[in-house]
Amino acid sequence: MSKKLLRQLTLARCVPYRPYKLTARQLQVKLEEEGIQVSLRTVQRDLEEMSGMGLFDLTSDDRSKPHGWCFERNGLNDFANFMPLGLAMALKTWNDQAADLLPASVLAELNPIIDKANQVIKDSKSELASRWTENVVRLPKPFAGSPEIRRATTIRDALWRGRKFSAEIKRVIKGRTVWLRYEQVNPLGIVGRKDGTMLLCTVSDMDPKIYGISFENIKEVELTSRPVMQPREFSVNKLIREKGYHEESDTIHFVGRITNPNRAIIETAIPGNNPRLTRYDKQSMMVETEVKDSPEFRRWLTDMAGKVEILAPESLKNS
Repeated sequence: MSKKLLRQLTLARCVPYRPYKLTARQLQVKLEEEGIQVSLRTVQRDLEEMSGMGLFDLTSDDRSKPHGWCFERNGLNDFANFMPLGLAMALKTWNDQAADLLPASVLAELNPIIDKANQVIKDSKSELASRWTENVVRLPKPFAGSPEIRRATTIRDALWRGRKFSAEIKRVIKGRTVWLRYEQVNPLGIVGRKDGTMLLCTVSDMDPKIYGISFENIKEVELTSRPVMQPREFSVNKLIREKGYHEESDTIHFVGRITNPNRAIIETAIPGNNPRLTRYDKQSMMVETEVKDSPEFRRWLTDMAGKVEILAPESLKNS
């Protein structure tokens, strides 16, 4: 897609419908918010060119200065009439493969464009396009309207709108799995992983700790009117590095030494498959387990800091 086409497509999305209107200067600011840096004169030329085509119903109110711009009707739909096949294919592929990355309110705005993309592909009768759409598939794909889709959509909308939500969250307390109701879940970020999507959030104004919670462990989500509270110096990438919210690697053979173990430490749930405790010497015991290098395992190591010495693998000792 050319820079000009992308800029004008973005500009068309920013122009309001009558009776609302925006000046060229205000639209320039909106483009900058979308990451497009252009001069005021360029914005004015784009608006005049789009209006001059006569297909957008894009008009300016010249009764006062500066002029305000608006669409008489759905200008974004009309703009889609210029869609080339390549852009149509890109939009369809994105919609089929990654539409779940956007909140519902944004998807609703894009639906007319997606419909137009499908029509462009159909009308083109292109063998290349047909082969692509048949052979590029993402699995698994939940059916639309399922409770899982609605839950994920509401969580993404909460982050997009900057609003807290109430929900039931699955917790494990003293070995028991329970669902607890939280009234002020504060969404901060979303991390996609092979084992599912995870929400980074705080769960209470009284608890500043940032949790990583799988979407599967959140249910009965309801938006509130309370705004999200952004922690000072919060960074998703920094949190990923510090907490290990990465894709799980292959199973590792973990070996550690517990010095002066007491009953509470011994009874602590050791992560992994087939964990084993054996006597190391008079003052310590050795623990072995086959475990995924996961966030849960990293949290266990953090909780056991000063109590467990890592013996193997070497890569874990140096991390």
